[in-house]
Parts: sequence; C-alpha cells; structure tokens
Amino acid sequence: QEGYIYRQAGVGTFVAENVGKGHTQRIDFRLLASDARWVPLLERAAQRWSSENLGQEIQLNVDVPDRSSFHQVLRTAAVGGNAPDMVSIDYVWLTGYARSGYLTPLDELDANWAQWLGERFETPVARNHTVGGHIFGMPMQADVTGLWYRRDWFEAAGLTPPLTWDEWLALLEYFARPETRTRFGHRYPVSFPLSTFTGEATVNLLLPFLWVAGGGLLDNEGHLALASSAVHRALEFLRSITFEHKYLPPETLNFRWEDPPRLLAHGEVPMTLGGTYELPVLREESGWESEEEFLQHLGFVLIPRPTLEMPSVTSLGGTSWVILKQSPLKELSLELMKLAFSSELRRSFFGKTLQISPLKSFNQQLAGTHPWLREVSPFLSVARPRPMLRQYVRVSRFLQQMFEMVLWEGASIEETVHHTINYLTLLLQD
Repeated sequence: QEGYIYRQAGVGTFVAENVGKGHTQRIDFRLLASDARWVPLLERAAQRWSSENLGQEIQLNVDVPDRSSFHQVLRTAAVGGNAPDMVSIDYVWLTGYARSGYLTPLDELDANWAQWLGERFETPVARNHTVGGHIFGMPMQADVTGLWYRRDWFEAAGLTPPLTWDEWLALLEYFARPETRTRFGHRYPVSFPLSTFTGEATVNLLLPFLWVAGGGLLDNEGHLALASSAVHRALEFLRSITFEHKYLPPETLNFRWEDPPRLLAHGEVPMTLGGTYELPVLREESGWESEEEFLQHLGFVLIPRPTLEMPSVTSLGGTSWVILKQSPLKELSLELMKLAFSSELRRSFFGKTLQISPLKSFNQQLAGTHPWLREVSPFLSVARPRPMLRQYVRVSRFLQQMFEMVLWEGASIEETVHHTINYLTLLLQD
C-alpha cells in the first residue's frame, strides 16, 4: 500500500525503484471500449486505486473502435498476443464470447466476490451474465427498451401514451395530420432504427414486437421459430407504420443509432422507439439537463402490445466490463471492478447519468431520490435478454437485414422470413 513493492501479473513481485525520491511507477492499463459513454466510471476507479497505492499510478489508455470494426479489433487483439487489460461490451455479446472461450470467469479470480455480486444482480441481469454456472463480467449499468414520447405535447393535447397497437396507430395518425404538425412544429409522427446501418439497435428495439405478439427468434427448446403466425403478425403491424403509411422520415435508411433520439430532442418527432441508454444523448441535444426539466418534456413507456391481454415485455441491455483470457493485468482489472462497485462511486455515477443500476438494492435507493429512475427501474421486471447465442453477432446481422427488407423495402414477409430461416439454420449448425 505504501508503494515499496509492486506486482506484475504473470511475472512476480518486485521492489519499486526510487520510492523515497518522489518516483511514481506508471502502470499502463488498456481498455477496449464498445461505448465511450461509461468510461468515466473506470477513470474514477483508476484514480481511487492510484490514491490508495502510493508510488503507483494507473495510466488509463482507452481505445474506442468504430462499432462496425469492434469485434474484429477485439478478436485480433485476443489471438494476436496484444489483448487489452479490460474490455467493455454490450450485454448481448457477453454470452457468445464466454462460450467461445474468450473471457475469464470472475469466480476464477475471486469466487467469494463473484458470488456476492451475482446474488445482488437484478434477475434478468444475473441471467444474462451467468454462463455454465459462472459469472462473466461486471455490468456497469442496465437499460431497457420502450417508447419515448413528448410528455408536454401529449398533456397539451389531452393524450396518453399508447398501451395497444391500435392506440399507437391512432396516435400516429393524429400526429401525421397537417394541423397537428402546425401546432407542435414537428415533421414526422415517429422515428426508429430499422436498417443494417443502425446495427444492433435495430434488433434491440424491434425484436420485442415479436415477443409481445407471442413469437420470437427461438422457441422454448431453442429451435428457430420465425415462421410462426405471431412473427408474421408483428412484422405486418410494423410494416403498416413504416411502408404503408410511411410515418418515418425518408432518410431513415441512412440513420445512425443516435439520430432518432436527436430528432425527438429537437422537436422533429413526438415519439421514438429507443432505450433508457439514450437519456444522455437526449439531455445533451435538448438542453434539458436537470432531471426535473427533462421529465417535464419527455416520458418513457413500454412498447404497446397487440391487446391488453398480452404481457408487457422489454429488451434488456447494458454495458459490462469483462476480462479476456489473455488479459495481462487480470488482478488489477478485478481490483478496479471492485472499486467501481463501491457505494460512493456508484452513487455518483448513477446520480449523474441517471442510468438503471444492475443491482437490486441500489435501484431501490436511487428510486427514493430520482423520479426518473423510480419511473423506469420497475421495467426490469419484464426485461428479457436477446438470444444468448455463441454466434449472436452474425445472427443479429441477418435479423437486421430481415427487418430492413420487410419494413423499408416492402419485401414479402413470407419469402424474407423463409430466406432468413435458411441462413440462420446453416449458421446455427456451425
């Protein structure tokens, strides 16, 4: 603790040089991040560690590749002897990398802490991070998908957010009227991702429509189930919005994932499909920085269902820190994870970002002081992880293509689904 000795993973313990002469040993710590928004939490943990270990200082080096090249960068680094010390990845990728042997189970490094962590996770978060009975990764935050809407516009017009598909269609028709557009100054009734260009956001936001209709990618036995009438019904409903009525902006096909929330923040649309992870973008773009002001203008609800008899559901997401099998500083990575889960750092992080915590008890604490988190944290009770498949990255790409062809190009649902099933059947046999 006083800095006279230091450890180097895989090498040994050494006497630090020039401790009494103001010398500080710099430890280069490398993070490969899929999303830069949550890096500040690791920075705070690194600063805390450096202050508690005299004579040593963590130099955090962060690499944030383009989303399209992230997986290639990760795999190349892992097999090429140049693995980062820690990686931040989306929940949905964790299972695939764990089953492919890329990740170190946390219980392999500290069984007691991993057990403590797992017992405190929200139920869907625990399910998403447990593979083969082992905990892989420490989630930084959790998020759910749903429908963002302009609360102030809805209240001014005496409207309530939709619960069913028919109610949503009626609202879209209302906001498409010329007189309504003149009143509120928006251009289009709704916006959301639906292409390969928006990547995983497309699947994350549209797959729940298959779920609320009673369908999905896989059945309970793990077999492909896209050919079901429920899937057909969901795609037909979505296509009525995107292709038949053309309620979305014509530039939708070229959108990035952050473009729909920006349109909402700028008053271009009254509604978007999105996730709670978009809140920082919405606050920054709108200028509604305080929680009170934000809630005056925007609301968030679960996606509408075919009927009130169908159960509500949302897609679980979030970003986790994981340690690769080849990571050079495994022990230090674990120490930073533990520091990041200290009450002080967690309270500061979640209070500032207003993100949902992956821990049950902390969500209960936050709900007492933050109306926004009190409003959205309960949605975790109906959250469902996307398919936890080893080949999920490639599976997602085919689903993105299916949504784009059906919803934007108006391709035959039967033929497109049939082709998608054929591709996925071959892929999942690999």
